[in-house]
Formats: sequence, C-alpha cells, structure tokens
Amino acid sequence: KIHSSKRNCIERTFGVWKMKWQILLKMPSYSIETQKMIVAATMALHNYVRFHDKSDLHFVRCDRDPDYVPTIPERYRKFSVPTNASDTSTSEENGVDMDLFRNQLATDIALGW
Repeated sequence: KIHSSKRNCIERTFGVWKMKWQILLKMPSYSIETQKMIVAATMALHNYVRFHDKSDLHFVRCDRDPDYVPTIPERYRKFSVPTNASDTSTSEENGVDMDLFRNQLATDIALGW
C-alpha cells in the first residue's frame, strides 16, 4: 500500500514535469549526453517554478486535486509508456545493481527513511 501511494505521487510528479516541459514527451534524436542535460535542465527549471511561482497552473491543479494526473496530448500518445508497463514490459534484463537499488529504495520509503 505504501509503495502504491508513493508510486502515484511519483507518477503525478512526472506527469506534471512532462506536461510543462513537453520536449520530454518525445526526446529528439540528440546524443545521450545532450538528453541528460535536457532532463537535468528541465528538472531544475521545474523545481525553480514550483518553489517561486505559487500561481503556476500545473502545480495549482496538483495542490487542489490529489488525484490529478495531466493528460498527455494525443499527438504524443504513441511515445508514452503504457499504463500497464512494468519491469517485465521489456525483454531486456534488469541489471543486478538496479534490482538492489530499487529494493533498497522501496524499503527506505516504507520505513520513512
């Protein structure tokens, strides 16, 4: 239950982030280094707006409605991750390090750090 509620919160956060910075919905064919910089830059801008603009439309909606999840525009839907996606949605194997990290993170969250 705790894991589920944290996941919902994280999904909402990513939903707002992607709607505000729509370049993230369909990452152009940039090098992986440039893509990392785009992600970091939009995350920094996202956090700045959240902290400094109390009237921002996306954040006001989230604050008013705890169930609000932004809707991805139709033109970007083919790039979105399916709602039923899971760790088994890909044929690629998870790295052992990632499995350990995810399990430790879930434990830490459940215990409230």
